[in-house]
Amino acid sequence: MGLVEEEERKSSDITVFAESCTLHGINHIFLPGGVTIRRLLWALCFLMSLALFLYQVVDRVDYYIQYHHVTTLDEMDSSSMVFPAVTLCNQNRLRKSQVTENDVYWLSGLLGVKEADLPAFLATIGRDSDITSFTPSNSYDMMALFDRAGHDLTEMLLDCRYRSEECQANNFVQ
Repeated sequence: MGLVEEEERKSSDITVFAESCTLHGINHIFLPGGVTIRRLLWALCFLMSLALFLYQVVDRVDYYIQYHHVTTLDEMDSSSMVFPAVTLCNQNRLRKSQVTENDVYWLSGLLGVKEADLPAFLATIGRDSDITSFTPSNSYDMMALFDRAGHDLTEMLLDCRYRSEECQANNFVQ
């Protein structure tokens, strides 16, 4: 009789699994003992949630497989066209060769360079690191920096053709 009592006290595998499972609600359904109203309500809620989840999954997969798309195409014949809009981007805002010691001095705060690190920074960008004779200007003009050190379209535009005709930098506007 001792063996029978020990087997009854021993939890089933599903009960052991449910106790350590992180799936919400399952540990309230599979408890040792008989069926109760509380367990039936938990089982009902769990099954309804699972059904709703699976319904949504099936609905979204079905929608994805249908591959909804909308394509609109307007085609017009024209004997001549206006030169198309073109955007040329250069990730380097300034030409390193045109940046001066004065620029680095005034922009050091924006660049995160401390005044003590200016010589090392100047050496990094290929400038003379000796700043003992350097005197910064009284004021600074950012527009002058971009006019002087910014990229020039005539240098960036290597080859341009439109309708079999050559185009130049003066064909572009800003």
